[in-house]
Amino acid sequence: MIEHLSRHELLRLAEPSTEICLSIYLPLAATGGQAAARHLKQLLRRLEVVARDQGIPPTDGRMRAAWDLFGELEHRPNLYTSQALLATAQEVVRYELPYDVPELIILSHQPQLKPLLPLLTDRLSYRLLTLGKGGVQLYAGWGQQLEPLELPGAPEGLEGLLQYDEFEVQHQMHSGVPGTGGERGPIFHGQGDASDQLKPQLQRYCQAVDQAVRQALAPTNEPLLLCGTSYLLAIYRSVSRYPALCSEAIIGSPERMSSTELGARAWAVVGPSIAHDVAAARDRYQALAGRGDTRHSHTLRRILAAALAGQVETAFVALDQIAWGCYDQTTGLLQLHEEQQPGDEDLLNTVALATIRGGGDVHVVPFSGVPGGGSCVAILRPGVPGRL
Repeated sequence: MIEHLSRHELLRLAEPSTEICLSIYLPLAATGGQAAARHLKQLLRRLEVVARDQGIPPTDGRMRAAWDLFGELEHRPNLYTSQALLATAQEVVRYELPYDVPELIILSHQPQLKPLLPLLTDRLSYRLLTLGKGGVQLYAGWGQQLEPLELPGAPEGLEGLLQYDEFEVQHQMHSGVPGTGGERGPIFHGQGDASDQLKPQLQRYCQAVDQAVRQALAPTNEPLLLCGTSYLLAIYRSVSRYPALCSEAIIGSPERMSSTELGARAWAVVGPSIAHDVAAARDRYQALAGRGDTRHSHTLRRILAAALAGQVETAFVALDQIAWGCYDQTTGLLQLHEEQQPGDEDLLNTVALATIRGGGDVHVVPFSGVPGGGSCVAILRPGVPGRL
C-alpha cells in the first residue's frame, strides 16, 4: 500500500497513454470498511456495464483489481482511511489517503490524479531524519504518520562518539576563594574540550549521512525535517548540501520519543507552513485580481492553454468538482459537458497535471476554497497574452 507520493511518481503515472485507466476514490471516514464495501459492490455492478461497453470484460485485470478492493474492505470493518485505486491493463496502484476525498469511479484515458495531489502539492508528504546515539533513521511522513525508510550507505550508530546526552559542556566544582559573605565560593572548571575534540569526527559523520540522504531522496528533494540535539543538528546543517532542509527542527533525543510523539511533533512543525503557503498564494491571486492584472485568470480555456504551454505559476483547483470536456490545444476549441461523453476528460485534472509538468504550484482545495469563486483560477507567468 502506498501512502505518500513523490513528484517523480506523479509524473510517471500521468504519462500519456492510449489505454483506458480505471480510477476509484472512496471516502471511508463516516462509514468504515464493511459499509463502504457494501456500497462499492453496488457501484461495481454498474461499472461492469459501462466497462463492457468500452471493451473491458468483467475478467479484465482492472475489474479484478476493483473487486479485490471490495474484498479487502469487507474484511476490514474498522478501516476509516480514504482509499484510492488506479488500474490499467499493466499496473495497479493503491493509496491510503490521510484526508477525505469525493467519491469517484472514472474510466478515461487520463488517470484521475487530482485527488492525490494534496499529498504532493500541499506537502502533506515530507521526510524526517533523526540523528541520535543509536544512529540515524529516515522516515516518510504524511500528516502525523511516519513510515521508516531504508537509508543505504549511511554510517552506523554514534554510540562510540557521543558520550554526553546533550553534547553540553561538562563541569566540575570545588571550593574556591572566599565569597562576599566570607565563605569560599565555588569554582567551575569547564571540560568543553571533549566536545571540541569530537567535532571534526561529528562533521565527517554528518557529511556521510548527508551524502546518503541526498542519494536516497534524489531526484524529488522533498522537504526534510531534522530531529536531534541542538549541538548535533547545528553541525549537520553546517555540512549538509541537501537543498530542501526545513528551517525549523525537532529538538531533543529521538531515542526518548515514541513514534506517535515523533509524528505529532513533526506535523506540528510542517503543518503550519502548508497553511501559510496556501494563504499567501490566495492573497497574491486576490491582489492581482483586485487591480485587474492580466496575470490572473478565472477562465478555464485561458488557464488550459497556459498550463499546457507551461505558463501557469500557481493554480487553485477544486477537489470536489469535475469539468467534463475536450480541449484542442491547436485550435483552442473547448467543449464542456454536464456528464462524461466519449473522449471526455476532467479538464480540472488536466490543468493540475499540466501545471505541475510545467514546474508550477497547484493547490487542490474544496470548491469553497478557490479564491474568487469558480472551480479553477490561476496566476500566470509574465508574458502570457491577456487573451488566449
